[in-house]
Amino acid sequence: MSDALWMQAEADLTIREPGAPADAFVWEHSRRVAQIVEMISALPELTSLSVDRVALRAAGLYHDAGWILQVREGVLPARQLLLRPTTDIQRELAADFLEQRGVAFLPGGTLQRALKAIRQCNNRQTDLVEAKILSDADNLDQIGPQAIEVMLRKLLAEGRTMVDLVDAWKCQEEYHYWQARIKECFHFQAVRELAESRYACMQRFMAELQATVMLEDVLKAGEEKAVRLRG
Repeated sequence: MSDALWMQAEADLTIREPGAPADAFVWEHSRRVAQIVEMISALPELTSLSVDRVALRAAGLYHDAGWILQVREGVLPARQLLLRPTTDIQRELAADFLEQRGVAFLPGGTLQRALKAIRQCNNRQTDLVEAKILSDADNLDQIGPQAIEVMLRKLLAEGRTMVDLVDAWKCQEEYHYWQARIKECFHFQAVRELAESRYACMQRFMAELQATVMLEDVLKAGEEKAVRLRG
């Protein structure tokens, strides 16, 4: 796939509004997914399968383009980008958009494969290997410290505070939300193991965030000082 499609995707997936800084949130996520599919497609467990890597990269770049189109059409505000699961309608919009853009960069068969991957990536029963890889890459990018950006955008969109974020995380931990998601949403074991590693990093990050937001570190320091003074 030529660099030209990457450049086109960056322009297509970045929100630019007069008087406001560019919002590259969807582009950054999509860029990472397009790179993650490269890693997954090279896994030993996939070597016996025929994978169209060019189609995969294109699908990775444009799989969430439906969000951008809805913002530009005024269907939803930019502050709500990627704050809930992508819908079938958004995937269809994304596929249609890639079909328009990709015709100038991709062979016909490869383009059609990329469109199918986008349309089927949320279908757990799909037999299309590119759709499975795209699904795993998308889910992997939603787990780990980098996913905090989504949480923070959600906070701002809903007018909530960092304390609310910590409380939401504690609730997720109580109900084993992330463990269940990791168990259920990945097709390939190697990607699941990466997700588990990222989740562990996320736990450490959130533990530090909780300590500072809830002033646990300050209280601990005060208690230690009081003990020294009594000694």
